[in-house]
Amino acid sequence: MTKEEATRKLRQMGVQCAEILHLLAPLPSDPASEAAIRSLTADLRQGIESEYIRTQPERIQRSMTIFELSIYSPTIEEAWKESGIRRLKVDGKIDWKWKEAIESVAYKVSKYLS
Repeated sequence: MTKEEATRKLRQMGVQCAEILHLLAPLPSDPASEAAIRSLTADLRQGIESEYIRTQPERIQRSMTIFELSIYSPTIEEAWKESGIRRLKVDGKIDWKWKEAIESVAYKVSKYLS
């Protein structure tokens, strides 16, 4: 993966987080907003998880660029392990935990893009 592709993926995750946080702003929200929040969060969660799984094997890491090894992979790992998104129940009640997890992902992704 090139630096541009990795940067694009991180930016896309940041955009997804912004969309979700915009919808989470007026809690409690209406059923249509909740459905959109669940869908966007499930997509974000699945994207982070699949990238985390993809970047972890040592054989894959041997073929990664310096940017992937030093920036992209650690960012994905932090977002998956430390943000709380992996413990978020997408079919559960939408509350402050959702906002906290999404804000954490947004922060972890954006700190490497600045």
